[in-house]
Amino acid sequence: MMLRKKTLLRVLCVFAIVSLLGAVPLFAATEEVEIIGTVFGTAWDSNDNATAVIIATEDGEEIAVSNSGKGMELLKLEEKNVKAMGFIAQDEGGMKTITVTKYVLQE
Repeated sequence: MMLRKKTLLRVLCVFAIVSLLGAVPLFAATEEVEIIGTVFGTAWDSNDNATAVIIATEDGEEIAVSNSGKGMELLKLEEKNVKAMGFIAQDEGGMKTITVTKYVLQE
């Protein structure tokens, strides 16, 4: 009986580790980057307030904005040009997401 408990515990530990590793982005920048582009909404609530945004760069790249930190402030800047600084992560599908640490409105 004790052997079964140890085996079950080991299986659960391995499962937990594999699950956690699967949640980590494939690529995460270790240095802060700067992107310049226009903020566009991608999802809205029932009051037409943006709940998710991307930054579309001049070269056509679309980078999702994380809803944490300064990224929350960008929800109110739809169709505004910004210079955003932060850290970019890329998921398995190639989608990039920036966690914004600071931003500046552009003219």
